[in-house]
Amino acid sequence: MWQGLLALKNDSAAVQMHFVGGNPGVAGDTLSRHADGSTPLLRIAQRMRLEQPQLDQVHRKMKMENEHCMLLALPCGRDHMDVLQQSTNLTAGFITYLQRKQAAGIVNIAPPGHHQAMFTVHIFPSCEFANENLNRIAPDLMHRVADIAHLLIVIATV
Repeated sequence: MWQGLLALKNDSAAVQMHFVGGNPGVAGDTLSRHADGSTPLLRIAQRMRLEQPQLDQVHRKMKMENEHCMLLALPCGRDHMDVLQQSTNLTAGFITYLQRKQAAGIVNIAPPGHHQAMFTVHIFPSCEFANENLNRIAPDLMHRVADIAHLLIVIATV
C-alpha cells in the first residue's frame, strides 16, 4: 500500500507497508506519495505509552471497520544487502527503541489543505497488543513474520 522512509530522531529505515485489515481507503487518504518519484517520509514525532487506557482507545477505533486500517511494515531495499541493512536499521532504530520505552510511535496527519490532524498513525513494535491483533486478523501472517523485523501500523481517524 505504501513504500517510503520511516524516521525517528536520527534513524531511518526503508519500509513497505502491506494491508492487513480495516478500510484500505484510510491508508490511501493518510500516507503521502510523491508524484515526482522521490521517497515519501513518515517521521515519528511523538510516543504513546503502551498502557491500557491508550490501547483501549486504539482498540475502540479498530472495532469500527471504516475508521481504521491495519498495515504491516517490513524492511525493503534495492537488493538483498540493502534489505538486510534496512532490517538492521528497523530493529535498532525503531523496534528496540520503542520496546525499551514501552511505547508506540505516533504520527498525526492532516490531509493536504487541512490544518487539523484527521488521522493518527500508531506504529507498534512487537508487543502483546500488536501480536494479539495481528494473530486475530491474520494468524498465518503472524507466524511468517515472527522472526523478521516488522512493525504493526494502525491508522485511525481522529
